[in-house]
Amino acid sequence: MASLVACACSSADLPAVPSPSPSPAAQPSPSPSPTSTSDETAVAQQVLPPATDPPAGNLCSKPITTTADGRAAPLLCKSGAVNVLAWAYYGAVGTSILSLGLNPNNGQPQSAMCDDIAHNGAKPAQEADAYRLAAAYYGWTFTFDPTKVTCQ
Repeated sequence: MASLVACACSSADLPAVPSPSPSPAAQPSPSPSPTSTSDETAVAQQVLPPATDPPAGNLCSKPITTTADGRAAPLLCKSGAVNVLAWAYYGAVGTSILSLGLNPNNGQPQSAMCDDIAHNGAKPAQEADAYRLAAAYYGWTFTFDPTKVTCQ
């Protein structure tokens, strides 16, 4: 009987092993990463230094490229989410604009940009990019052109 039970178990176990192969169902749980397009990956909501507020929108990660004039791209992913790698890149030179917060008054972004240019070594083109990142991160709707900000 033991051999009959062993045969019955082994024949029953063999089909039972393939049928409980919902272990491929465990593989669809990594389907959120295929949701990320090409080399873009969604990033969990978090406060990105030097900010002290959480982002108003989504975050993502996409490799950046830098240019000879010190700029980095892309600032945003295709979904419009803020690229955390670009944010980190601009963190040192755009500290004032990136830490301005959710509700600055009119004129504060321009003052922060000028502070970054004067004290943090930002070039005007870099600071315009940092402003675009901050506007996307905080959800600002200012209507000025950051490339036309003049500092005294």
